Parts: sequence; structure tokens; C-alpha cells
Amino acid sequence: MEQEDNVKEAMERLPANKKCPKSHNLAQKRLVQKVNKCIQIDMDLEEESLSADQHPAIPLETPTLPLQLPRTSENSLSSQLPACSALPRPCTSALPALPLSPLLPPPPQLCTGQSLTPLMPGMAPMPPPLPLSRSNAARYVASCGRENQPWPKKAKTPTLRMKPFEWQKLPFDVARKSHSMWASVTSSGDDIIEPDYTSIEQLFCVSQTNPKETAAPKIKEPKEITFIDMKKSLLLNIFLKQFKCSNEEVADMIQRGDGTRFDADILKQLIKLLPEKQEIESLKSYKEKAKLANADQFYVLLLGIASYQLRIECMLLREETGILLDLLWPKAQMIRRACETLLTSHRLPVFCQLILKVGNFLNYGRHTGDAGGFKISTLLKLTETKANQTRITLLHHILEEVEKNHTDLLQLPNDLDCVSKAAGTNFEVMKAEAGAYLKKLLKMEHNVSSADDLKAQYGQSIQDSIKLSKGLEEELATIEKKKAELADYLCEDRNKLSLEDVFNTMKTFRDFFLKALKENQERKEQATKAEKRKRQLQEEEVKRQKGEYGKITSVTAAPIT
Repeated sequence: MEQEDNVKEAMERLPANKKCPKSHNLAQKRLVQKVNKCIQIDMDLEEESLSADQHPAIPLETPTLPLQLPRTSENSLSSQLPACSALPRPCTSALPALPLSPLLPPPPQLCTGQSLTPLMPGMAPMPPPLPLSRSNAARYVASCGRENQPWPKKAKTPTLRMKPFEWQKLPFDVARKSHSMWASVTSSGDDIIEPDYTSIEQLFCVSQTNPKETAAPKIKEPKEITFIDMKKSLLLNIFLKQFKCSNEEVADMIQRGDGTRFDADILKQLIKLLPEKQEIESLKSYKEKAKLANADQFYVLLLGIASYQLRIECMLLREETGILLDLLWPKAQMIRRACETLLTSHRLPVFCQLILKVGNFLNYGRHTGDAGGFKISTLLKLTETKANQTRITLLHHILEEVEKNHTDLLQLPNDLDCVSKAAGTNFEVMKAEAGAYLKKLLKMEHNVSSADDLKAQYGQSIQDSIKLSKGLEEELATIEKKKAELADYLCEDRNKLSLEDVFNTMKTFRDFFLKALKENQERKEQATKAEKRKRQLQEEEVKRQKGEYGKITSVTAAPIT
């Protein structure tokens, strides 16, 4: 009440509007309403301050300023009131602030929650400030220039039993790394989005059998705990079932290096299913091993084996050694024999010399004539030069000449048989595979030497594989020398010659050679049959001309086509 009397006394000292008494009364009435509203707000603040001890609040100093109402003109009544926007209430339109005495400093910028109600003469100081909300407190700290960590939030827990969300969990020490996505989201508090937990709880709760029960049901723990992705766990269980034994026996075979039940494909599949770093950390930190699922328990057994991944790789390398060497050795020997055949065959250069003479004869007077030789790929163009007669090419005619005068050249396809078998083999790819395999063996030998048990278990087999692999490298080096000789023999560039192209060319030429021989033979047989048929027709025609009883009739014989 004392505060209200002081305000009324201040209002009486204001000058009255002599020219417009009605407007003066209206302005005074509005002023009284606004002052009453401000007083009501202060009274509400006093009541709320009584419960401030029950809530934590950020202490803020409440400055008190003496109010001085100077005399002004009649039209400035509304400007002499305290600003309503400064009061802690929802106010959309702010009135002009009351001008203070020029002797006093301007009021400081106060944070939200401070009281701007001035003290009248004889007025008691304001009660302690109200507790600030979380958002107001954050703005206060930011306005004062003291940025702090994001406001700690307690994890929201459901009141109902919820449906599980299958994911692969990351431990906190992994997720909180400085350069991870999760650390960047946690550090920027302004970008954190809170979901609507109420709607999530309604949509994804497990349907209850007794809806009348109001108490929240207890969340049952799953029977099995797994830290592995669902798809990976399924594949690992399928992998383990093929052995038809326990996980302990499978782990024991891996530790002993027993490869009787492991082939190369099974070991490659196992390497793909080995545990990852996050899974290893989760399994090591989990104490209750008995609650783990079958796949997780197998991982626990693997983690108990020293250098389990290196052991599996040694088993795979041992299995691949026989397969790879059995595959590459025959191919290397076949390529070497094919090169030697092309270099030592005496029929091939004789046949090519015959083709050279025919080609110079056909190209006489042209820029392609008078050639001293030709590329080996020219052999494939013998079938492209057609004769005037149908179904006869230059190759057909040359083979006819060979059958008459050079019968020994008909054995040329037999010389090219091993060359034809080598077609389709890429020497460069084979050499790269052998080199990469030898490097893998040498690296494995170095890794195994660091562990005594592994060295005793796999050291000898790795050394034997290295010896065989080096023998393969020597065979490939011999082929490389033969390739250079063949390039010079065929007048090709050593750096550009491809053994695969040469072998394919010779295989195709051999097929054309045999096909042309067969077609020439068929053509001869058809000509023989036609000649025989012609003689038979002529004999029958002579018999018809003699007539019955040996009398000759004058019947004109039809022309024989």
C-alpha cells in the first residue's frame, strides 16, 4: 500500500491539462489503469518469490534506482511511466521508458528475470529474483560473455515396453573421438533436436495383453545378448553349422592348424566374417559371457586364440599354394613349348614363303607389291580374298597347290597343335599373379617368424611354397627370353608383341587351314560324283537309242546338263 500511495503522490505532482480538461481526465484514467496493472504484476512476483527456495536459481543482482519524475509538458504524460516491456511479463507492445534524472547513470542492461520496478521514496527493496528458466539462463550466460558446455540433460526413459531398434552400437570412447560425427553433434548445442518421445512411445510400444493395468510393465531383458549385426550373425551361424560340431572344436582346429575340414573357399568365407574393431571392444568389455548369442560366443573363443587372424591366413595360404601352382605350372610349360614350336618349325616359314610369292604376284604394279615379308596376322586374310568361282578363296587355291606339289606342308596343322592349345592364356596376367603370390609368401614368412609357435607350425610349409614359387618365377623368366626371340623372328617390336595375340592368330589360321582342306576334299568328292552321274546318264541314253530288239530309233537325245 505504501508503494501505491507513493505512485499516487507522484501523479498529483504532474501538471494538469488546462486547455482540454476532458482529455486530461481520460489520460489520467489510462495512467491509473497502467499503474494498477504494474502494481499487480509486482504483487504476483512477490508471491512467486516465496516458493523460490524450492527451485535452484541463478543469482542475479537487482539494481534499485530512485525514481525522479520531472515536470514536463501536458502531452508527455504517457512518456513518464516505467517501460512495460522491461517488466517480466508477456508484453507485445512496449511504452516509452520513463526519463531519469540527468544526475543518475543510465540503467544497465538486465537479463531476463530481473525486476525493473523503481523504488519510490520510503519504498522497501524488492524481494529476491525469481528462478530463471533453462532457456533464459542460457541467454543470460551468453549475454554476459561466458559460454559454457551444453546444459546437461537426463536421458529420457520410456514408461512402457518398447519395440527394439536393431543397430550396431558404438562404444562411447569410440563415438567421442574429436573428429567423429557424434563428437561434432554433441559439441554444437544449438543443433541438438529433441524428438517427440510421447508420440514415439504411443507408436512403437509393445501391445499389452491387459490394457486395464496402469502400472508400467517391467522391461524383460533379452534371452541372448549380441553385439553383431543381424545379417552378419546369421551368416556366421550358417557357417558354423556346416562343421556339425561345437564352437570349441572349430576354434581348436583353427588353433592347431588342422585343415582337414577347411578348404580355400571356407577359409576365405571365414576371413570375411572375422570380428571388427568395435565388436572386439564390445565383447571384451561385456562381463556376462554366458548371456551372449552363439555367434558372439564363437568370437569370444577366437579372441582367446593368439594371432587368430594370422593363423587363418596361414591355413589359407597353405591351401592356395597347391591350387595356384597346379594351375600356373602347366600353363607356363605350355607357353614355353608353343614359343619353341614357332621358333623351330620348318614347315611354317616354307608355307609363308609360298604365300609371299603369291601375294607379290597379285600385288604386282601396286605399292603393296615387291614385299620382302609380311606380318604374321596376314595369314588370317587368306580367306578374305575371293576367287571368281563361288566358295573358293585364296587359301583354298594355295592348299590345292600344296596337295599337288608340296604334300609335306599339309602337316603344318600338326605343328601348330600345341600353339593352338596355348591360345587364350594371358602371359602378362599369369606373371603378375605369380609375382604377387611370391610377395605374399615372403611377407607371411616375416610375420610368422615373430611368433615361435606359428613358426614351428607353418614355417616349413611356407618355405616349401616359396621354393616352388621361385621355380615358377624362373620358368616365367625363360618364357620372357623366348618371347624376345619370337619377336625378332616374326619381325615384331619386343615391347609391343603379345604372346596371347600371336597364339590366337595361329589358332585361327590352323582352323581356317583345316576347314579349307575339308572343303576342298568335299568339292573333289562332289565333282567325282557329278562325273560318275554324267557317265551313267550317257550310258542310259545310248541304251534308249537302240530301242526294242536292237533296232535303233530316231529319238533325239536330250542335252545333258
